[in-house]
Parts: sequence; C-alpha cells; structure tokens
Amino acid sequence: MKSGCLTPPNPALVLPPADNSRRDGARLRVHFIAQLACLLAAAALWPQLAQPYPLLAWWLGTASIQLMLATQPLRRRIPRATADDTALHGYLASAGTLLAGAAWGALALLGPYESSPHAQLTLFLILGGVVVGGAGVLAGSRGTYAVFTCTTLLPLFIQTLASPPPALPLAGLWLGVLALLAVTINDLLNSRLRAAPLHGGAAWRQHQTMLEHASEAIVLSHGNRVLHSNQRFAELIHDGPGNIAGRRLAAWLADCSEWRRHARAAAGAFLRGQAYRESVRLRRGDGSVFWADIAAQAVNPGLAPLQVVWVVSDISERVGATARQQLASAQLHDLLGHSADWYWQTDAQHRLTRITRHGADDNHLADSIGRHWWHFHRADGVPAGQAATLRAFESRHGFRNLLLEVPDGERQPRWLNICGVPRVNEHGAFVGHHGVALDVTEQVRGNERVRHLAYHDALTGLPNRRLLTDRLHQAIARARRQQRQVGVILVDLNDFKGADEYDGHAAGDRQLLDTASRLRACVRACDTVARLDDNDFVILLTELERPADAEQVASKVLAALDRPFGDEAPYTLLGTHIGITIFPHDADGADGLLELADARALQARRQGGPRIAYG
Repeated sequence: MKSGCLTPPNPALVLPPADNSRRDGARLRVHFIAQLACLLAAAALWPQLAQPYPLLAWWLGTASIQLMLATQPLRRRIPRATADDTALHGYLASAGTLLAGAAWGALALLGPYESSPHAQLTLFLILGGVVVGGAGVLAGSRGTYAVFTCTTLLPLFIQTLASPPPALPLAGLWLGVLALLAVTINDLLNSRLRAAPLHGGAAWRQHQTMLEHASEAIVLSHGNRVLHSNQRFAELIHDGPGNIAGRRLAAWLADCSEWRRHARAAAGAFLRGQAYRESVRLRRGDGSVFWADIAAQAVNPGLAPLQVVWVVSDISERVGATARQQLASAQLHDLLGHSADWYWQTDAQHRLTRITRHGADDNHLADSIGRHWWHFHRADGVPAGQAATLRAFESRHGFRNLLLEVPDGERQPRWLNICGVPRVNEHGAFVGHHGVALDVTEQVRGNERVRHLAYHDALTGLPNRRLLTDRLHQAIARARRQQRQVGVILVDLNDFKGADEYDGHAAGDRQLLDTASRLRACVRACDTVARLDDNDFVILLTELERPADAEQVASKVLAALDRPFGDEAPYTLLGTHIGITIFPHDADGADGLLELADARALQARRQGGPRIAYG
C-alpha cells in the first residue's frame, strides 16, 4: 500500500498553536530567575567560605550555562534541512538539563559543606529550593526532571553519607525524602498539564465541537500520549472515550515493536515542515486488528513535547479488495501458465511490447519485441479460414485461433495459435492488444504429415489418385479458359510382379522408387507424375502446346524404363505399355481422359512388347 494517497488533516480541525512570543518570554523569565538564584546563592555563601574564589568561578560557569540554555529554544526554532534525526534534539535537551543539574550539584564540592554548620544549612536550603522550584519548571517531562534532581542532589547526598553533619545526623535520609517529595510534585503537575486542555474559552469549545462532529477519527497527542480524541476514534477502536485520554499512542499498534520506527519517521517529517502519512495495522479494544491510514501534522514543530493531530481512516475494505485482486491476478497468471505458452501485449501500433514465457526458460520470442505481428513469416499467406480473424486483429477487435508461422533461429519455424482482445485505458481509448499464444508446431506438422499421406503414395511420395484427379480437374479448367490442351500418359508395368516375386518385396520397392525417379526426370517441373496403383503410373502434362509433344515425352519414358534397374537386378521392364489421351480431343473430363488412357495402355499390352498407344 502506498501512503501517498492519504488526505492530510483538515486545517480547520488543527488546534491553533500557542503564542510563540509568550512562550519565549516565559522561558526568558525562568532563566532570569535562575540567574538571580545563582547570584543569591553565591552572595549567601561568599562570607562563609575561607577561599571564595572557586565560588566566583562556579557563578561565572553556571551563569554561562544558564545563558546557553536560555538561547537554546530560539536556535531550535530555526528550520534545518539536515535535522532528520529528531532523537538528537531530545538528547540535547536532556544534556542541557543534566548540565544545569551538575552545575548546581557542583556547589556542594566547593567547600560550603566543610566550612561550618551554618554554611551546611545554607547549602541544604539552596539546593532544596532549586530542586523544588525545578519541579514546576520541568513539569512537562518526568524523565528530564528526574535527571535534574539526581545530578543536583547526588554530590550532597554522597557527602552526607560519607561525613554526616553533627547537627543533623540523618541528613541523607531527609535529602531522599526531599527528592521523593519533589518528584511527586513534578508528577502531579505533569498529570494536570497533560489532562488540562491547552486552550480555553470559546475558541477551544468551537474546535472541540468540530472534532466531535468530524467524519474521520481524530486524535490530539501531547508527547507520546493522547490528550484528546473525538467520538469517531472511540467507535473505530471499539473503546469508550474515557479510556483513551492519557494512554500511549503505541498501545493501539498491532505490532508495538514498530512504534519506534513510526515515531522517528513522524518526528523527522514534522521537523521538515511536512505531514506524516503511513498505512499501519492497528489493534482495537476487543483485540481485532485492522488496516488504517494515518495522517499526522504537528501543531508547532519547534516546541517540545510535540503536539500532533492524527487523522485515522479505516481502510480494511480497500486492503481486502486489493488482496482479493492480487489473489485473483495470481490465480489468473497460474491458469494462463497451465493453458498457454506465452502471454503477450502490443501497443496501439500493434508493436509487441511484452512477451512472457510460462513454465520454461526458453523465451526466444522476446527477441521480437518492437516488431509487428505481420512481420512474422506466414507460410502460403494466411491459412484458409483465418483471413477474417486477421482483419479483426488489424481493425482493433478481439480475435482467436490466428495461426502464425514464426522463425526459430536455425531450427525449423514454429507455429503459434494466438488469441487476443483489445486493451483500453481509463478513458476507453485503444492502447493495444493482449492475449496468449500456444505452440502448436507439432500439431501442425502432424496435420501436414496426415495431409501428405492422404494425397501421396506412401512408398514413392508421388501424388496418388485423389491428388492427381484434383490437379487434372484444375488443369482442364485452366485449359478451357486459355483454350489450350492437356495431355495424360498412363504407364502400365505389367511385368513388375514377376520381378517382385523373384527377388522379394525389398527389391520390388527399390525398382518402384527408381521408376518414380526416372519418370520425374522425363517431365517438366510444372508437370505431375502420379502413382495410381501397384503397376500403373500417370504423367499429367499441363499447358501442352501440341499432341506430338505428348508422344515425345512417352518415347522418353519408354527409353528410360528400358534400362536395367541396378547391379543386383538385371531385369528390364520389357512389359512397359503406355496409353496417351489429349484434352479436349479425346475427352472433355478428367474421368474420361483417365479411362481412355487406361484402355489404350491395355490395347498396347495386347499387341505385345513395349509399345505406345495413341489415337
């Protein structure tokens, strides 16, 4: 899921930021009081020390530290493009508090504790007042105040344990009680600060009304805890409004370990002046988990702790729909992988833009990306019955069972059966086709072998009676249109059976193959040599110029078949008889020409010896 589709918080629902000038003025007043406290502490202890010069150095150092801390918030308000790690600013703030506490704690090491009981009492009062006063100043953070109290009182506490004052032997215990009291005061102030609204009056009530009537779930956080939320958020997480305020934001994350990553990313976005947007899994009060889009905007990124407005939207249905769509897509892809060999896409100009091979690494068609489908070779043009499908493809319609012959490198071409449908964009404009391709090479070649066996003699490969009749009909039709002649020569090998029985079927087959080769050598490439049955061959002479040409071809055939057939078969086909018919002189149809040629060959056989019968 992409978080960029989130809608940023409605500016009307963001609480107005506090007056920065007022807050800066309050900080300056606090640091002025701190400077005055340092000066009064130094003045109170100066007369009681034998060597007051270390006290002067302490005052100068503490005053410098206070001045540095006073200007720190102003420097933090200056935007910095490189300030992505917000934890660094928290560490700097804690370090400043630690430094201030250490400066006050160092006061116990300068000599007042060893000078006199009066100096000890003054030291106890100064540090105790600083700790109690800090409980109010640092009410916004319990942890920061704990660090300040520890560093301020720890040196004095160690001294009371190592060398208890005679006037107050239980000084260490009382220091612990004071620290505990100060921490309790800080905790109470912190709780009141978090629970109380930051703005009062009519403006706050208007914004609260807007929050309660908003259609989105809205949460206002202070630091890492919820300060206020509207009714819609309570309904979204299935919890009562009274159980939400004061809880940590991490409590609603389905995976609490993700909180640190989200917190750092959000704080970094706030420092850059940007809103934080993300899709996360949240957990409801009843334990159920749902997907939500969150959009967060800091009220005042320059001040800590941060006040952030969070807008939460339930996207469970959208995520579910996306998951179902991805599952359906995966299932469709799996189905295509089991029902087709390739998936392909073209652009609006029918150029191939994608060819994906299913279930194998061999994707030689990928080299054809950028080409048009009609650049692939098609044997004998478009196969019969596919012209309408091709027109549908090129006219931007769906099509199916388009048979294409495609090259396959140095190997024999492949045959593909492709189906496709048009693709459109969101405006309904045609952007290309996509579909599947099935490798039907073996099927096509098998059909070609079956077709060849149906129209050719199995032994010699010559056309059989069916193909001869078809070609003879075509030749006669063409001769009628062009007023030309067609010749038919029937060759009868009546003595072939004797040779076959004498030397076996293998020798007879070799003689038949040799006979077919000799007959093809006697005619032109445009003529046809066919085998009718065991002993009869037919020569079809198309575009015959004159009848005498048929007699010349018959004489060549008689001479070619009168030679011996190989070294191991010294037999000659002395019983070769030939009958000749001419269209349109002898008959006007294919059957009539063949019947008359057979009758004339039979007549030649009766006369004995190799002979040609004509007319």
